[in-house]
Amino acid sequence: MGGSRLAERYGIDAFGLFCAYHLGITEDGGYRFQNVHQVARRFGASAAVIRQLLADFRMDADVIVHSDFDMADAQVDVMMAPQGVSRLELAREIYRRFRSAPLRRRDWRAELERDARENEKVFSRR
Repeated sequence: MGGSRLAERYGIDAFGLFCAYHLGITEDGGYRFQNVHQVARRFGASAAVIRQLLADFRMDADVIVHSDFDMADAQVDVMMAPQGVSRLELAREIYRRFRSAPLRRRDWRAELERDARENEKVFSRR
């Protein structure tokens, strides 16, 4: 996804932001959950700039929610990366999958009904 003047001004690229914000990859290649303020500090920007860039790069919350990509699974993969495995290299494949995942319109009513049925099965057994 293309850049913007804002991204250029702060020297932030889409992949780097994805790694830091969504995957929790630290500057030294480690893992730590980072909220928007921590990511902003890392890049020398404000939280508002980071939020705008997430939208500009099409990886804000709305896009994630309506994507067929399983972000939680990707986050666990990065968090649990074995010793000696580069999280950044792992992230390259994850980022490719994210970018190629189709967008979908979510049927919230159907999801809630399905979850309610599943909860009934699980919790009514007591």
